[in-house]
Amino acid sequence: MEYEWVINLVFFFGFLIVMMLSGMPVALGFLTLNIIGLYIFMGEGALSLLATGAFTSVGQFTLIPIPLFILMGELLMRTGLAAKTVDAVDHWIGRVPGRLSLSAVGGGTLFGALSGASMASVAMLGSTLVPEMAKRNYKPAMSVGAILGGGGLAVLIPPSALGVLLGALAKVSIAELLLAGILPGLLLATLYFAYFTIRAMIQPDLAPPYVAEKTSIKVKLKALLEVSPLFSLILVVTGSIFLGFATPSESAAMGVIATILLAACYKRLTWKAIVVAMRSTMTTTAMMLLVIVGSSGFSQLLAATGTTSSLVNGVSVLDLHPMIMVLIMMGIVLLLGCFIDTISIMLVSIPVFMPIVAAIGVDPIWFAILILVQLELAGITPPFGVLLFVMKGVQQQLRMSEIYKAAVPIVFLQFLLIAILMLFPEIVSFLPSMAK
Repeated sequence: MEYEWVINLVFFFGFLIVMMLSGMPVALGFLTLNIIGLYIFMGEGALSLLATGAFTSVGQFTLIPIPLFILMGELLMRTGLAAKTVDAVDHWIGRVPGRLSLSAVGGGTLFGALSGASMASVAMLGSTLVPEMAKRNYKPAMSVGAILGGGGLAVLIPPSALGVLLGALAKVSIAELLLAGILPGLLLATLYFAYFTIRAMIQPDLAPPYVAEKTSIKVKLKALLEVSPLFSLILVVTGSIFLGFATPSESAAMGVIATILLAACYKRLTWKAIVVAMRSTMTTTAMMLLVIVGSSGFSQLLAATGTTSSLVNGVSVLDLHPMIMVLIMMGIVLLLGCFIDTISIMLVSIPVFMPIVAAIGVDPIWFAILILVQLELAGITPPFGVLLFVMKGVQQQLRMSEIYKAAVPIVFLQFLLIAILMLFPEIVSFLPSMAK
């Protein structure tokens, strides 16, 4: 049957929708689909493939950075070192329009470079900066919007646990992918800085100017000196990968050790912080490994039923320009981001998209960075962006309508970044090529 693969694809995604609507965890939904699908299409004997594939998919050295990067972020959060970096950034912002909004973006950028945990970043910035912004009569468009944007930067700027997971699923070089995210992340931070500064100048009622306490250069240098050891984490993690001294796995391990030593030096390391950080890391890591098992099984199912090869052949017959195909795939991810979380999006899309990317001759690293931007976008896209609910969780007094409205300009700025990266792909490839 010529279009049997279309029926198979509709069945797979229809089954997934039913599983999600039933409230079943996404990873377990995928595992259920894999078991039923292999049994129906290949028979009882094929179930052993799922068990073998599950072990192979998670027994990879390249996955070691995931729990280590998550642990780094948790330790920085639980020991209070993350909040110190935000305070230091605030001292250096100066008397500019929308100062506190810029502090949120700067703090998010720095925390992203230290930890790579977007949810932790939004939670930390939301709990520490929103009350101060409210006292200064900042409207949600300038407070919530800046925190959502700044916190989401952790997805792009290494170390990024989500980037490592994407690299593992897409089967691309994780070291190159982490390096490729640096310039797009900094470019997006620059767009945020420009936007909030200009909007504060045009609409001062959104971020009322106030006479900030003048900070002497002595105080600024003292604040910088206090947090300067934290910058060594950036050198340890990102610098070691860029200079070729260490693999992502090795740099992640060194990053955790450096974080523990720094927390001890700052006298912030407590047993409670360690236990809470370890417990949260284990929970998140277990969920991510289940995701990888589910994605691996889904890829096997698509390949075993001939769906992958038929899909690639179908795309080839369309004879569309590669950029048109990329835009179509970006649109699909954007649509999915309105309704499901980032992990689920990767599970659904990566096994389908990467064979197409190979068929149309697109650079897989460049495409993976576009996907990362879209995943960052998914975190703040109404109505179900996970970062929107994190913000609501730390600031209960905010209405969801206010949070949704504040997220809209951030969404458009990320669209602008995607357009820039499509027009100038060298922004993505520059640092990976320098490190070779």
